Amino acid sequence: MKTLSRIFKNVVTKIEKISKPQKDFLQELFEVLFSLYGRGNFLNFARYSKYDECTFRRNFSKFFDWVQLNYAIINLYNSPLEILIGAIDCSFIPKSGKKTFGLDKFWSGVSNKTLKGLEISLLCLINVNTRIAWVLDVCQTPANLKTKESSKNKYTRINFYLEQFLDCLPKLKNVIYFVADGFYAKQKVFDTILQEGKHLITKLRSDANLRFLYTGEHKKGKKGAKRKYAGKVKFNDLSKWLFAGVDNKYNHLHIYYQKLNSQHFKLNLKVVLVLNTKTNKYILLASTDVNQSAIQIVEYYQLRFQIEFLFRDAKQFTSLNHCQARDQHKLDFHFNMSLTAINFSKAVMITENTKSLNNFVRQSYNNKFLDFVFFKLNLSAKFKENNNIKKEIIEFGSMRA
Repeated sequence: MKTLSRIFKNVVTKIEKISKPQKDFLQELFEVLFSLYGRGNFLNFARYSKYDECTFRRNFSKFFDWVQLNYAIINLYNSPLEILIGAIDCSFIPKSGKKTFGLDKFWSGVSNKTLKGLEISLLCLINVNTRIAWVLDVCQTPANLKTKESSKNKYTRINFYLEQFLDCLPKLKNVIYFVADGFYAKQKVFDTILQEGKHLITKLRSDANLRFLYTGEHKKGKKGAKRKYAGKVKFNDLSKWLFAGVDNKYNHLHIYYQKLNSQHFKLNLKVVLVLNTKTNKYILLASTDVNQSAIQIVEYYQLRFQIEFLFRDAKQFTSLNHCQARDQHKLDFHFNMSLTAINFSKAVMITENTKSLNNFVRQSYNNKFLDFVFFKLNLSAKFKENNNIKKEIIEFGSMRA
């Protein structure tokens, strides 16, 4: 807990316009969040804290710049020389209540169907070298937004996700590539990201309408415009594809690539066909950077899955699904708090050279309980931070490597 406290104090000094009461509350909040058992709601927070339930409710309704805090953590634990890529995805949050802000029907990947509840959109940065994903921004998706794109330029969920991307752009100057799953393979997304000088790596439909680019010479004397395309792509014939090699992890995945034109998206793409030689099935990946290597496209898209670990850890350890409030501002505070806590946990584990978040949570509880016992019994015994007796008590119940 002392490591967490030191990291928090180091990071919060880089935050502008934060009052001392809010700073003290946030420090207490993160320490309590990692040390509580049960649901992470206002009442349970108060059971483990020096603040009462009303204080938590009041502070959750206040504005706080979470992007600035997350960005400070990212800069502290990632060198400017290291390559970071962006990733964006959504997650379903189960929730009921007619007065709950944002309540609508959203896709649940776990249930594999649409359910009534809430949805959050997460933009994160992934370190290519360490393969660690860091939360940058979390936004709750409003209700009653159109899910399908229309020719009438109506405001849809894709517009909302793109607004989140544009709002974070000042913090993304050194990030060139962004990865997203096949849901984001839409012309509006391609156009917006390209306009900002960035590139998108995504997944295409297995029956995507693609055309080969014509590379031959224009016949002399022939009238009309130069030929641009050399026929439609048929995925059962790989004779015109270039072989890039096999996947670094899985030898049965063969990688083919080609520069192709998409009629639907009205642009040229670097398309990578990853063939599973065991099942003879394939997937199509695409990058708006036609000069990017096929191996790198596959590597970056595989890193996209790190964002799923952020959702998993937040739901298991930092009470992402347990918000007691229905108010928009309190919900936003809770979702950002939960995922920012994952950033702090990664920072602590890097500092202490540990890898188990489960152990960190258990040790946080043991440490808080030990301090509580000494406080209540008015014991004057003090232990050094690395004292063996205290260390054994704090690590009680932790899993061994």
